[in-house]
Amino acid sequence: MGKQLRAQLIGATGYGGLGILELLLGHPHFEVTSAVARDDVGKRIAEVYPHLTGRTDLVVQSADDVGVGANCDVVIFATPDRVSQGYARALADAGVRFIDYSGDFRFPTPARYAAYADRHPSISDSAHQADDLMPRAVYGVPELFRDRNAEAAIVGNPGCFAVGIILGLTPLFADGLVEDGAVAVDGLTGSSGAGKKPAPLQHFSHLNDNTVPYRVLTHQHVIEVEQTLADLANGSAGGPVRVDFVPHLLPVTRGILSTMHVNLTKTVSAASLLERYREFYSGHPFVRILDTPPTLKGPLGSNYCDISIVTSADQRRAVVMSSIDNLMKGQSGVAMQNINLMFGLEETAGLDRTPVYP
Repeated sequence: MGKQLRAQLIGATGYGGLGILELLLGHPHFEVTSAVARDDVGKRIAEVYPHLTGRTDLVVQSADDVGVGANCDVVIFATPDRVSQGYARALADAGVRFIDYSGDFRFPTPARYAAYADRHPSISDSAHQADDLMPRAVYGVPELFRDRNAEAAIVGNPGCFAVGIILGLTPLFADGLVEDGAVAVDGLTGSSGAGKKPAPLQHFSHLNDNTVPYRVLTHQHVIEVEQTLADLANGSAGGPVRVDFVPHLLPVTRGILSTMHVNLTKTVSAASLLERYREFYSGHPFVRILDTPPTLKGPLGSNYCDISIVTSADQRRAVVMSSIDNLMKGQSGVAMQNINLMFGLEETAGLDRTPVYP
């Protein structure tokens, strides 16, 4: 490709914005034309994040100064919920494509969005401001919706917990192997998933040497997980999908490890399931099927999702385990993967990162 594609980054100084900026700075086909944020306006972004010294001279600008959608081929909203809704219609009318990190465009109907918004601790109004655009948006799990992504004008990036859970469970639901559509999930996550803004739950003295269950059975990401798995199952789950999810905050910075428990509709060996998973994800470069349980550090710093599965002695119960870096495959990495697909680039462009260990 000759001409560089142009990206505008909204929410550039949060962890999500930082993650995609790091990827774009090393991308062979993209340049960042503007980095927009509410905080630190006028500062070089390398002053905000000194590890970027020598990598970029970008200056943080305000949305009013630069204009959202100006001088770019794609707008990346690394912003909280309900921000992109305010700009969506103008961008759509101007023919500017965009991807949103929040839940604003993950759902096809206002009713599904409202179910999500009602659970979200930071959303007080469940009415969508651009509901006429919702049918035009694609839910951005590229392993499932790769072809739709390529044509999308709007992509709703999935929630971080949702990515690992959906990828871990999709083959079972697609094959009708989950009894009563019921799943119990324990999710373990690092503190960076809560973002950059300080909060008591993530305070060092509270989180250090501690593990904290939170939003037990009420986490908002369950809405998109149940929606996606039910759609994939096409009724083979024997009824509605029900995910009982308990997230736990760990005293670590990055990573999500999800452990999923299901009863099977028939006897199946772990070896057969591993073979099926490898077949299902063949051709998807960022899903790795392991013979042994994944670890939190296994995909650290990369866009990989590591998955393994074991069955009980009677082969009627299965435990699926998935591990991702929440700031990569759970956020900026999957966003970059989606953007590559949107513009007909190699899916792996800018994402060829080996995990970091130890």
